[in-house]
Amino acid sequence: MIWWIAVGAVVLALVLLALAVLRLLRGLRRLNKVMRRLQQRATEAQRLQPAAEALQERTEAMQESVQTIADRAALLRARRG
Repeated sequence: MIWWIAVGAVVLALVLLALAVLRLLRGLRRLNKVMRRLQQRATEAQRLQPAAEALQERTEAMQESVQTIADRAALLRARRG
């Protein structure tokens, strides 16, 4: 009789362990999907980085041009007024 109780306790423990492992595997599967999405985003960001840097440089160059134009406009206003 005691053997049946011991065997039942071991079987119950194994079933609980199997359920815990299955739950862990499901969580790992979700984590893997999230990791793949993040890797895709990182790859996309790296691909876009040169274009963003070029845009930044053009913006800085345009800012200098706009400042020059604003200075000339202020000088013309000062001459007229």
